[in-house]
Amino acid sequence: MKRFRAVIVIGMAAWWLGMGATFAAAAPKGKVERLIEELEMRRFKAMVEADFATLETLLAADMSYSHSTGWTQTKSEFISSLRSHELEYKEIKPDVLEVRVYGTTAVVAGRARVRAKVKGQESSVEIRFLDVYVKRKGQWQMVAWQSARLAN
Repeated sequence: MKRFRAVIVIGMAAWWLGMGATFAAAAPKGKVERLIEELEMRRFKAMVEADFATLETLLAADMSYSHSTGWTQTKSEFISSLRSHELEYKEIKPDVLEVRVYGTTAVVAGRARVRAKVKGQESSVEIRFLDVYVKRKGQWQMVAWQSARLAN
């Protein structure tokens, strides 16, 4: 079941990113949409500050994290790479963040500028991303992230 869900989520992400689609800002944001935006900003901040306690809470145990390079990690691999400084986020600045909620699932589409150090190499990229949050036992957690570099 986990693989099936991951295939569906990654397939949706690939389609969405390949189409270059963005959500139109048609409807006013509801309470859940604002909450997901807040969680997303907390997660970005926790990644930059290496706040592992916050990341442990916000990331689901079965999370799949696919970087813009194609490098894909589980939650434990992702957090481990931050702890070891194999991956260091210096800055994450989203300039587009659109949330759509479907019951207990929220899909976030966005664009951001990211400065990071990966395996000792400095990197500065603009990305388009799609991530998915799921509400389980009353708590929203990110279950999937997929990003693609934008051409300069």
